[in-house]
Amino acid sequence: MKHRQKQTKKGWLIMVCIGLVILVTGGFWAFNQFNAHQPAKPKIVHLTAIGDSLTYGVGDHPGKGGYPNLIRQKVNHSTHHITMTAANFGISGETTNQINHRVVSSPKLRNNIRRADVITVTTGGNDMLHFLKANLAVQTRRDLSAKLQQYATAYQTRVSRLLTNIRRLNKRVHIFVFGIYNPVYVYFPQVSFINQAIQLNNRVTSRVVQAQSRTYFISINKKLSDGQYRTAKSREKLKQRASGIGDQTLGANQLEKLLTGQGNTSNRYLSTEDHFHPNRTGYQIMTNLLYRKMCQHLSWLKE
Repeated sequence: MKHRQKQTKKGWLIMVCIGLVILVTGGFWAFNQFNAHQPAKPKIVHLTAIGDSLTYGVGDHPGKGGYPNLIRQKVNHSTHHITMTAANFGISGETTNQINHRVVSSPKLRNNIRRADVITVTTGGNDMLHFLKANLAVQTRRDLSAKLQQYATAYQTRVSRLLTNIRRLNKRVHIFVFGIYNPVYVYFPQVSFINQAIQLNNRVTSRVVQAQSRTYFISINKKLSDGQYRTAKSREKLKQRASGIGDQTLGANQLEKLLTGQGNTSNRYLSTEDHFHPNRTGYQIMTNLLYRKMCQHLSWLKE
């Protein structure tokens, strides 16, 4: 009798153990199946945009924020595993030195640089604008070229210092630096010196960028300068219409007049209010070029 009771108790314990194993195994399987069908939490990516009015978004629809907001939207709509945030630290009118001053002195900006996964930079446009306004009245091409070389040497020092100070705050971040464009090409295509100055400015920026790790140059000169005049034939017609104006007749007063919205022709990618900053279409072009460059260098965009 006692032997039967022991066997019965032993059998019951075995059945309980088997039941527990089945229950635990089934629960683990169900848990895995549930998680397998749940979307993974998106990776949070922080973008910090540093720069001048092109970062701030002047020329875009009010409150839309230019390319930093557009790239945030594009990344979030294009990928399901990424959620990008964008902090905009653009201030209209600032030169490279002024932007650099904020990088070394603004606690809020410095904290955002430290936590950033991606940094974008626009700089050089106001440096070049100040140079042109100060020197377009110079009489000879030789003097203009000499002054431009002096400018390029000083600008290289400034932009190198800016990027170095950003990198000191964040060793791992990927930095994307925009070039500048010629906002007056469509209005004064015959003034070749401005094109030369813009190209030199971009070569300097690109050279500095190439010397930095995880830093990439984005050229926007061709796209935004030419505007809707995309073919060689259309650009030649544009120059012919301006053939009555000599190559050296653009002065600081004419440039100032144009940049206050007084122009006869128009570049479809620039704001009609100041003929200088991109409009919504122009910022979309910048965004697309930035996104293409990001896809080349950021592995998490390819996943």
